[in-house]
Amino acid sequence: MINKLLNKFKSNKIEYYNEEYESRLYKQYGNCNRISKSIKILAIADTHGSLKEDEFKLFLKDNHDFDLVILLGDHTNLDIEIILKNIDKNKIVGILGNHDYNYLSKYDILNINGKIIEVNGIKVLGIEGSFKYKEENYPSFTQEESLEFLNCFPSVDILVSHDQKYNNLSNYAHQGLIGITNYLYKNKISYHIHGHIHKSYQKDMLNGTKEVSVFKYEIIEIN
Repeated sequence: MINKLLNKFKSNKIEYYNEEYESRLYKQYGNCNRISKSIKILAIADTHGSLKEDEFKLFLKDNHDFDLVILLGDHTNLDIEIILKNIDKNKIVGILGNHDYNYLSKYDILNINGKIIEVNGIKVLGIEGSFKYKEENYPSFTQEESLEFLNCFPSVDILVSHDQKYNNLSNYAHQGLIGITNYLYKNKISYHIHGHIHKSYQKDMLNGTKEVSVFKYEIIEIN
């Protein structure tokens, strides 16, 4: 199926709808895997320079026993400095958003774009950026590039990304990446955690994959 999709993108003949495509993937690959181990994640997304230290410290006072912190992108130096001031850097990993320069390198934070890490026996893969909706030199993928990029990786337990899976009902900048959709179904991924769209919600995909959209910061418990 991926070769047919690549040919459609190359010929500019994208003739499918989101729900129909996901239905075909579900019929082909079936239900997602289940995670048998537990992990507590603090996910932070799309702060865009608005992180307030007093509020963040109050949140951390009640939510401090997490195993992993994931920066999902679209942060500023101010945000990062507040985060590092209040959280052990050894617990933090990140990916870049579509408005970011490489502050992860500047602050020596592990960038998991295209990398698989393992925490509590749970494997996590990251993919940075968003759908390439503008020409500026920020992390982004064309739909074709997202398919090719994620097709190189084996199955993990959790995919973390800045962008969401493909959604042709969203606006142009937030349409998501078809490569994410394909990877989630093909590899039976249990959880997908993302930012970008400035909305917080959790919902199940057709195959049972739990999609968690994060805005600002929240605790995600998997057990």
